[in-house]
Amino acid sequence: MRKKEEVLEKFHELRVLKLRERKERFLGRYPRNCFFNCRLRVKGNSVIGFCQSPVILQALGSRLAICNEDDNAKKCRVFQCKNTEERVEKEFDEILRSPARCGQEYSKLAMLIWFLQDFSPITRTKRFGCVLLDILKSICRLFSFKWW
Repeated sequence: MRKKEEVLEKFHELRVLKLRERKERFLGRYPRNCFFNCRLRVKGNSVIGFCQSPVILQALGSRLAICNEDDNAKKCRVFQCKNTEERVEKEFDEILRSPARCGQEYSKLAMLIWFLQDFSPITRTKRFGCVLLDILKSICRLFSFKWW
């Protein structure tokens, strides 16, 4: 059986790797990350991205500009990423806090989190007792008009 320190080290290593991949995916110069790109579903299962930048539309002299290719986004002079690094990190942490989402998107991380929780000194019955005690305290405060 692995030691907690080994698993914790692997967890941190994998977390850094997955966060880096997520940042590359959501902060890279891709049409789906552009602030001006509007993605619309067309007949069938296809999705097409349309550029809504006034600078591009004026330069083309058209009301429609299709922007689906990664090369277009990499060469675009008005590209603005709609995601920020802080937002991507925050969403990543929220995913890790949600067992269902974490299991769907990052199954290896979910497994390591589950394994590390077995080492925590608080058991399920103790946690249930704490929750029950908090509920009872809230009810007592409610009936005794101690709302503040």
